[in-house]
Parts: sequence; C-alpha cells; structure tokens
Amino acid sequence: MNRTLAFLIAAALAAPLFAGEHPEHPTAAEHPAPKAAASSEHRKKGEHPAGHEHPVGSKAWTKQMSKDYTKAVEAYVAKAPKGFKVKDDKLGKEWTLKLIGVHKKRVAHLGGKKFFACADFKSVGSKDKLDLDFYASKAGDSWTIDQVLIHKVNGKARYTYNDKNERVPVE
Repeated sequence: MNRTLAFLIAAALAAPLFAGEHPEHPTAAEHPAPKAAASSEHRKKGEHPAGHEHPVGSKAWTKQMSKDYTKAVEAYVAKAPKGFKVKDDKLGKEWTLKLIGVHKKRVAHLGGKKFFACADFKSVGSKDKLDLDFYASKAGDSWTIDQVLIHKVNGKARYTYNDKNERVPVE
C-alpha cells in the first residue's frame, strides 16, 4: 500500500475523534442558519458599514457570535458575588462553582436567535468537576441565559441528545 493511501485511510478513521468536544450535544444540523446575500454596501471584501452585522452563517458571523456568547456566559457567571451556584435536584444539593472555561469552539447556533454551548466548572471546596449546558438567546446586542443544566458531574453524563436534538437520560 502506498504512503498516500495509508495516510488517507488513517485520517478517515481518526476524523470522528476530532469532530467535536462533545458530539452528544445538540447541533444546528436540523436548524440550518439562513444565508444572507452579500450586500453591495461593502466597500472592501469583509468590511461592513457601521451597524451592519456579518451575514448569518458566515465565518465572521460565527466567530463574532461565539465571542459574544462566551462573554455573555462569563458575565452571567460573574454576577454571583460569592460563587456561581447551581441547584442539583438529582443529588439534593447546591453546587458553588468556579468557571474554568466556555467551550468556545463548540458554540452551536440552534436557529433564529438561539444558541447553545457548555462550560466546565470546578466545585469550590472539593475536587468535583461539572459540565454545565447553557442555552442562550440574543436580542439586538443583549444576551439572555435561558436555561442552565448540569450535563456531567465528574465526567459522568446525566443525559445525551437523540437524532432530533431532544434530551434523553443516560441509563
């Protein structure tokens, strides 16, 4: 077998490993972002007039939404002066958490003004680690965190998503 063919086979087999941090999370596949037509107002390639957003779904738009979403989650978490708290109905406790980081490369546009990503946290006062799912919506320049769910505790998932992007419990 020649080297090129061997490389292509190895790359194809490894591709799923690099597909995403959490393939069990919802994707925008069922909610494709509409493509906006390029505007004649553009003076140079990639330059937009003041107050004009990049076309929805473009690389620049996706990058900007990811950056804005991350800032919104970080601001939401930072509002808690004595640590970010999440109620855990399954364990009957409240977690006080410190943000480790938002999964910036995995911010998903769910269609319209809805977005999703997860973030890693460390429990204050213990070695526990949690993965929280943040659902957010955008209205103008303002972001609202609509829902925060505990997805994993110490790497153990509580739910996954089916092919319709519906949450299903992990047995």
